[in-house]
Amino acid sequence: MPSFDSARSSDTKPGARAPLLSFRMRLPFTAILAFTVLMPSAPRASDALHWPQWRGEGGTGVSTASDYPTEWSPTTNVAWKTRIQGRGHSSPVVWGDHVFLTSSIQGEHVPDHKAPDHLGYDLKPGYLHPDSVGADYKYALKVLALDARSGALLWEHTAYDGLMHDNRHRKNTYASPTPVTDGTLVYFYFEAAGLYAYDFKGRPVWKSEALGTIAKGGMGPGTSPILYEDLLIVQADQEMGANSALVALDKKTGREVWRAARTTRRSWATPLIVRAGARTELIASGAEMVAGYDPRSGKELWRARGTESHPIPSAVFGHGLIFFTAGSQAKRAMAIRPGGDGDLTESAIVWSYRKGTAYVPSPILHGDYLYLMTDAGLVTCLDAKTGEVKYEGGRPPVPATFTASVVGYGDRLLMTSEDGDTFVLKAGPEHEILRTNSVGEPVYASPALAGRTIYIRGAEHLFAIRAR
Repeated sequence: MPSFDSARSSDTKPGARAPLLSFRMRLPFTAILAFTVLMPSAPRASDALHWPQWRGEGGTGVSTASDYPTEWSPTTNVAWKTRIQGRGHSSPVVWGDHVFLTSSIQGEHVPDHKAPDHLGYDLKPGYLHPDSVGADYKYALKVLALDARSGALLWEHTAYDGLMHDNRHRKNTYASPTPVTDGTLVYFYFEAAGLYAYDFKGRPVWKSEALGTIAKGGMGPGTSPILYEDLLIVQADQEMGANSALVALDKKTGREVWRAARTTRRSWATPLIVRAGARTELIASGAEMVAGYDPRSGKELWRARGTESHPIPSAVFGHGLIFFTAGSQAKRAMAIRPGGDGDLTESAIVWSYRKGTAYVPSPILHGDYLYLMTDAGLVTCLDAKTGEVKYEGGRPPVPATFTASVVGYGDRLLMTSEDGDTFVLKAGPEHEILRTNSVGEPVYASPALAGRTIYIRGAEHLFAIRAR
């Protein structure tokens, strides 16, 4: 396997301005602090200081704090922005003064290296998506940590440098899964290229290739890891169901603890931990089935009819219900009550809805309402408990395409388009766009909210949006 030890730590002190660096000269990976518009203010003890995983604490997408800026532009309320070399759709994760990211840098062309043959929906080999690219190049997969106060680089490593097992969609990247942290270690996942654990000083702790050669129809990675107690859990559904599994590793050592075989086809959704009565359940979406598992052992507890489409959106939980959505081949949203045993298809589906779902962005539950957003930004608001439609087809002010998922705080929801525009939507049963903000460059990753700061990963920079 290519080197796990290629690493560099920055001598830049937190708060200091680092030099702009030239990619042409092959100098260090990140050019720190392209400019600073406002001096960052120190977070208060009452702020929500952490956004430790995909969609934040518990995978909700909602911050418990509310004092985030409502207005920004490339020259307004940008505390700092840091240039990030390469491409990545992973969201930033935040723990106190640390922000963690990944990036993928395309290298040498290797024309003789081919992606594996894929099965089509008819289960016959030879499937090749017209936008499937990438396996004929080498890639450096980077992991890095920034100072949340200033944007200065704390450390960076090349976790993997070599050929990728499978293609990716040309719009996707090989650095799309979001890291996860418990405040002691931070875990980075690159699917077939492995799992990696580092401490907060950037020292490699372990690596694992336990998940093997994952392939997803040449569309690339997307599922993010989660933590439960001492376990790091990954949903590794692939191809048309052969070798799909949920896998749990010891978070301290990387040793495999359990593996639960699945038969559902490739997915990109991130699993979810929920509390169902007296027990905790690990929830996994799937096209053929959705299911709940014992997170300590991997034992399947219940299952129900799946989303019918490849599940790219992740599920959310609240009011005692799990909300699953998907929007590729079929449009489907449904609410399921966990806590049962066996096949719950007939007994636990509380409501379902057949339009308004996205191919990529995940839904968001905020207060009493579940919000669905299409890839074109059309919003549907449903009563979470009953599925009653409050409004449908709420439009953004301008035509747009969305890859990032909605995040929320207070009575605000933030919808960020691929153009880099964030539409501030008032939460509630009536559709109202309060304002439009922009970072001035394309955005594909979902924002993070922590320490009174909105972190937005653009195509070229990581932005820290913080009110003066």
